[in-house]
Amino acid sequence: MFKNADKHILTIVLLYIFLQIFYLIAEYQIAGHRLGVPLDDTWIHFRFAENFSKGDFFEYNIGEPTPGTTSPLWVIVLSIPFLFSQAAVLPFALITSSLFFLLVLTELYKLCLKLGFEALYSLFITLITMLCGRLLWSSLSGMEITLFCWLSILIFKNHLKELENKKSFIANGLLLGIAANVRPETYLLAGIYYLVSLILYKNNIKQNIKSFLLSFLIFIVLIIPYPVFSYVHTGGFLPSTYEGQVGSVKYLPDFKYLIETGKLFVKDNLLIVLLWFSAMGYFVYSLMTKRADKKFLLINLWVILLPAVSSIAAPNWRHHGRYLIPLIPFINIISIYILRKIHLHIQSKEHRNHNLLRKISIVLVLIFSINSAVVFANALGWNVENINNQQVKIGSWLNANLPEEKAFGTNDIGAITHITKKYTVDLAGLVTPEVFKFQKLSYAEGARALFKLLKSKDVNYIIIYPDWYEYIMENYSYALEQVYSARLERNTICGGIELFVYKIKWDKLSSN
Repeated sequence: MFKNADKHILTIVLLYIFLQIFYLIAEYQIAGHRLGVPLDDTWIHFRFAENFSKGDFFEYNIGEPTPGTTSPLWVIVLSIPFLFSQAAVLPFALITSSLFFLLVLTELYKLCLKLGFEALYSLFITLITMLCGRLLWSSLSGMEITLFCWLSILIFKNHLKELENKKSFIANGLLLGIAANVRPETYLLAGIYYLVSLILYKNNIKQNIKSFLLSFLIFIVLIIPYPVFSYVHTGGFLPSTYEGQVGSVKYLPDFKYLIETGKLFVKDNLLIVLLWFSAMGYFVYSLMTKRADKKFLLINLWVILLPAVSSIAAPNWRHHGRYLIPLIPFINIISIYILRKIHLHIQSKEHRNHNLLRKISIVLVLIFSINSAVVFANALGWNVENINNQQVKIGSWLNANLPEEKAFGTNDIGAITHITKKYTVDLAGLVTPEVFKFQKLSYAEGARALFKLLKSKDVNYIIIYPDWYEYIMENYSYALEQVYSARLERNTICGGIELFVYKIKWDKLSSN
């Protein structure tokens, strides 16, 4: 006979399979009987991965190393199928991000048991995490989200082992170092972890100092290479994607970011959001009264500080707020922790309907979660449809109609570059850092410098959203001939509803 825990793991696996099939069917139907990925960023990683597999390390354009990704380890993971067949990369990416989601769910269930939740509550937390639409979306995005989520859960599990043994282990230094090469948010998590560890081990610091320092040393050794690589090639320790998407650290929180991010979490599950805020209030109260549960200290600080710090350092809620999606399992943990306390309180008052109230609250949370799963099945399908019918479509058109061109300039570099294999001038600057310098000039000077760069790279065609380049469209339209465009029926993820291919008439530019 199965033990209860074994039965619950089996339940998790079976429901995971059902939901993944449901999402793939929904995507296939909505996206015109085609599968794909919901982000052009996934295609960007494909390009980096293909070059990496050939020995061109972190080069988007061959011979030009660039820190154009915030997830160098995911590039390495995606390079594996290129050793066998380029056609394998798309299914490999989908399967890999999906399997990491399964690992997230099974490890989350085990983490909940270690935190002291009963098996049914642990299963409940895992189920609402599994049903969260944004996590389901990320599981079939071909991106690093679920990998980072899984590594985060392992870090918290190891932290609990440390608390149980009152001893610091070096394993978390290794895990944090690996995770930092998946997502840069790990730097914050590592800072919280080492600070919390120092506080918790202050009474037996001598017994733990060696393992603590070794853990920290391993973490530092693992994170150093990519910032050094970034500095060598751009003069800054951060990936070029940071400057392109954020620009610089602000001094005050971006309240619009907090509002938009809040809307996304409400879309996930309104009841969980209400419980989450209650949990944060309870946590602050427990700190003030010195009754905080040590097992939940790191989790609470993580779910509070990451959104807060992001609102200052990286206020970016694009792509369904994907940078905060890895918080969802931990938000669910502290939310159900509070719900469980409410259940126990009602039971202690011997309320005659306490079992009914408990069941109603659980069912309501599940209903909101199921709604989220349905909403994002639709979102995934339309996102994939958008990328396939805009970026992929244009990349295929360029291949068929302009095979002799050596280079293209484009503001969406992923699918277009991966399909055409041409040199790319990134008009958004992520893999062409010179563009960032042009953006700091006046419109007139910046436009002249950009065209000079395009000319030097033998670019005769640019692929852009005209709304992004109003000055150029207003002042250089005489030198731009529209030759093709891809218009979406319904835009849900792209930078514009229509992406245009323009031929640059260099003779007219020269004469002016």
